[in-house]
Amino acid sequence: MTGALAERSPLRTWRFGRVIAAEFVSAIGTQMTLLALPWFVLMTSGSPSQMGLVFVAEILPVPLLSMPAGLLVARWGARRVSIVGDLVNAVLLASVPTLYLLDMLPFGVLLTIVAGIGAVNSTYFPAQRMLLSEVIGSDEGAVTAGNALFETATSTARLIGPAVAGFLVGWVGATNVLWIDTGTFVVSALLLLGVPRDTAAPRQESSSSGRMLEGVRYLWRDQVLRRMSLAAFGYGALMPVVMIALPVMARDRYEANPQVAGWLLAAWGGGTAVGTLIVAWLARRIPPIKLAAAGSVGAALALWFVPWDQPFLTEALAVAMSCMFLPAVTAPAVALLTTRPPEHIRPHVVPLFGAAVFVASPLSYALAGVLFEHVAMSAVLAGVAVGATLCALVPISLVRRPAED
Repeated sequence: MTGALAERSPLRTWRFGRVIAAEFVSAIGTQMTLLALPWFVLMTSGSPSQMGLVFVAEILPVPLLSMPAGLLVARWGARRVSIVGDLVNAVLLASVPTLYLLDMLPFGVLLTIVAGIGAVNSTYFPAQRMLLSEVIGSDEGAVTAGNALFETATSTARLIGPAVAGFLVGWVGATNVLWIDTGTFVVSALLLLGVPRDTAAPRQESSSSGRMLEGVRYLWRDQVLRRMSLAAFGYGALMPVVMIALPVMARDRYEANPQVAGWLLAAWGGGTAVGTLIVAWLARRIPPIKLAAAGSVGAALALWFVPWDQPFLTEALAVAMSCMFLPAVTAPAVALLTTRPPEHIRPHVVPLFGAAVFVASPLSYALAGVLFEHVAMSAVLAGVAVGATLCALVPISLVRRPAED
């Protein structure tokens, strides 16, 4: 009886449920915006390069501000940072359709607003992961399973959000979809208000820069985290190219149909959702490093089926299969990240790992937009498959020659 209760805790607590619910609600709106905003730019400008710049503006602040974001989370606490971030994002998103209605939304202003959203999002990765750590505890298996379930909420939103957005964009227009996202961030903030504060007070370090440098040194010395960060950097450079390709595919291969664009993005989310459920089940059965190695091999193999010109259904299946394996890489990596470092420097190591994930993304988004204007899409996506194959060698090397703890 006691063992059964221990097995259910802490992933079945109401605190964990609220955190997951908040993530799911806000992610639904975010995924709708992920289709609506680029589609609006692509169809009004006709330029994949400008669409790529929108992605760049949102992603670029994440690696640039990752270290200050860690300091903010350490001082304010993960819960407070998450709530304030939700509310600020709601205001920024509401400004886009408002300014558009007033005919005051030139492309430069749109990029500025999107960059502001990116600046807020730079705190999300460390805040959300630290909030999970506070709710779940430090057991490696539980943290891996919890992160997988967290990603299940996100990836399920990636399945539902774009599919709904594809319908709504054609019905009410792309900018009006942003109002829905505004509401989801407000709901997310209200859900997190119901989560009690962590029993430990937010840290008030006398030397924040010293803690930050200690996090850098720890990440560099730890062979497991260093190599996993290298793999994360690789995927951070490659997967944005696939993301940019999906709306361009819908325009060029599938008669500029926004519903097709929505379903392709939904296939991305649906595959990820299935993968996260599998990872949550396997988390206590397979060590994180072995799970990451298996996931990276599967993702690399599946990406080889994406480049070719093919019917919509098989393309969507190839996208879903490639994304199904990614949680087996990301969930174990985050679990290692939040359990291996000493507790006092975790808030400074987490954003560094997030920077490794996002640092290559802005360049990839910008480059992908240009490449799709001048190079055949199949050739670009074949290059992505080659890169993913090389990335798989990194976690495989940890299995073959595991680093010392």
